[in-house]
Amino acid sequence: MTEGLLDVFRPEQERPVHGRHAGPAGHALPPEVSDLRRAGWPGASGPGRHAASSLPTVLSGDTYDGWVPAGTAIEIAGRTLPGGMLYVGKELRAPAGGSDPALIDPRLPVDCRYPDWSGSTVGHWPSYSSISAQARAAYLAWLAGGRSHPGVPMSWVFLFFYGLERRVIVDAAQGGPATEDRQPIAAEVGRLLDIYGGDSSFHYYATQFLLLIEAVSPRTSPPDAAPPRTSSSWFIPLQLRSGLGRYAAEGRPVPADWALSWAHFHPDIYPRTPAQRCPGEFEQLFRRRYVMRHGAGLQVQPENILHRHTYVAASPGIRQVSISSGLPDVLQLTAPTTALKALVEECTGALDAYSRYLGRHPGTKDTLPAIALLPAELVDHDNGEVLGLMAWIDERLGQHGQAVVDGGQLSSFWPAADHGNLAKAEAVAFAQLLGTLGVGVEPDARIGGPVLSAGPAVVFRAVPGGQQGAPSAAYAAATLILHLAAAVSLAGGRACDAERAQLRARIAAAMHLTEPERARLAAHLTWLLAGEVRLTGLSRRIDVLEQAQRESIGDFLATVATADGVISPAEITTLIKIFRLLGLDSASVYSRVHSVTATSAPATEPVIVQPGIGGLPGIAVPPRPAGQAAPASMQPVRLDETVIAAKVAETAAVSALLGSIFAAETPRADPADPPGPATRREFEAREPPVAGLDAPHSALLRALAGRDSWSRADLEAECAAVALLPDGALDTLNEAAYEAAGDPLAEGEDPIDINPEVAREMLA
Repeated sequence: MTEGLLDVFRPEQERPVHGRHAGPAGHALPPEVSDLRRAGWPGASGPGRHAASSLPTVLSGDTYDGWVPAGTAIEIAGRTLPGGMLYVGKELRAPAGGSDPALIDPRLPVDCRYPDWSGSTVGHWPSYSSISAQARAAYLAWLAGGRSHPGVPMSWVFLFFYGLERRVIVDAAQGGPATEDRQPIAAEVGRLLDIYGGDSSFHYYATQFLLLIEAVSPRTSPPDAAPPRTSSSWFIPLQLRSGLGRYAAEGRPVPADWALSWAHFHPDIYPRTPAQRCPGEFEQLFRRRYVMRHGAGLQVQPENILHRHTYVAASPGIRQVSISSGLPDVLQLTAPTTALKALVEECTGALDAYSRYLGRHPGTKDTLPAIALLPAELVDHDNGEVLGLMAWIDERLGQHGQAVVDGGQLSSFWPAADHGNLAKAEAVAFAQLLGTLGVGVEPDARIGGPVLSAGPAVVFRAVPGGQQGAPSAAYAAATLILHLAAAVSLAGGRACDAERAQLRARIAAAMHLTEPERARLAAHLTWLLAGEVRLTGLSRRIDVLEQAQRESIGDFLATVATADGVISPAEITTLIKIFRLLGLDSASVYSRVHSVTATSAPATEPVIVQPGIGGLPGIAVPPRPAGQAAPASMQPVRLDETVIAAKVAETAAVSALLGSIFAAETPRADPADPPGPATRREFEAREPPVAGLDAPHSALLRALAGRDSWSRADLEAECAAVALLPDGALDTLNEAAYEAAGDPLAEGEDPIDINPEVAREMLA
């Protein structure tokens, strides 16, 4: 601590009143003081003694002038006052002017015949020099009795307390022997609190005084225990300021416990509803992400901003003082506060959906719908419902990467109102939960798939890091082509192994997908081939294709149809339907199929290109003479893998072309965008969050509020621009809308209608 830095003020503000008060009423110490005492802080507990071996056993008040050390007795008006810690003498000026109220002047009269035991002659601001002779007699009697009688007026306790304040605030600030009196004085104040702490006024002053002593007392290291967060956040504990200052001064990282208290009490950090409604989850998430981000703790670089502690004294001779501890005032440092505030906002944002759900459904925190909304690191894998779900999935997967299951049985684990028939929001949440547990599902309502219901579904072991945001352009393109290709493969009834291998091996390689996307695409293919592939519902996606894209898709589908060397009539029929859907010349189906097979050796059997017309005579093909070996050119069909690979490789161009249509990862520049590398959405994401949402959802809300209606394709593009999944994002916005306005923001599937009144209220 920097000694001698003391300023005295004389404010006109009102202070807590003390005077003729009743006895103790059982007030407890504030947590920050109680923790100091429990931690064994030498200045906060135990009866202190300050030896003064050079002084007589009992000092004479008639001749002594000054501070009576702790443990030293003095005689005043015929009474022996043990314990010391008194000012005795003829003159002692108070910092605020006049004689110090704590000074015991032995020349003043004392009426021991009629002591004023009730303190009825004492005003609210007692001073030894101004109280009556009868009151002096009662006060000296209390001092002579060891300052322990529980039934005395609080005026005597305050009059003695004034002297303790002066010794620490005035004398010790000048350095010298007075600094050694801090610990015994703190011990004496703690003892008085045990006896007289029931008086609210004394309780307040005494506890604040103990914190002042702790702040100005030198320490070798910060205290182990962080200030508890149970007390009001409007009052910043001195223990927090001094502790953080010592961490900074010593170059030590701030532990997570201290960071939590720091965030709790900092006036510029206001934890939102999730932190208040779900304090346990918030603390657990904060600790984990704090350690992940800062390791052993946030390293605070001390700056030349020192903490000054302001203390309003009980003594009218001191009033208000400001004392520098010589430590950095960490709460005024911008950089660490900004980092801490960002982490608090991140954690509350991650808990926002979970908090909203618990607000609408109290008592459901251990159910799957609630767990599905938790951040992944908070999911309890030992929860009973989670264990039951995973046991069912593990039994079906076994050692395999994926398995076909009944969607109705899988969805029955979700406690929906109508089992086996989930609402879309429930299907999205269920898929989110499965992803958190390391399991993927197809169809997945989060990325545009149908709602999970009775019929084939596929569960698979998800690759870590998969499906964290909107699907990539390559994946979106692949699913469209895969859908069309599966329809061709299933045209004959059941896809053959060659067609399955073609679809699995070639498309994934051609599209340059990530490992998580390949795993999902393989499961998507299994789901398509396990059911009935329809060509309905694709018009919206195909309508925006350019001609070159359609031509490339047509060539690829012809390659898939010839993968097994047999082109069935049903496959030709399906190809013709798809070509018409693509707006291609249906007659070109035959030429495209021929172009794939033409590079191969001639077939030994007729290749059906178009069904024959019944009833017409034909010419039989003569059999090969017996014993004559078939020429090399007549061996069974072997498709040229090089040619097929080249054809499939061409579909990489399809991926690039479709990137501008299906949820591109990097949106095209808007002419209205400001100059520079950042896009419009990136600029919007930097704006302050609204309606309790995080930055990406706030940016999406601002974008959607600009129109009353959105097509599904446009919505997906907007969501991709801020890396959000469309269905999950709409659910989050609607939940925020219900809380803010009582109505949903968005309704409908395609188009999506936006409620402008709700949007305005959320943005207000």
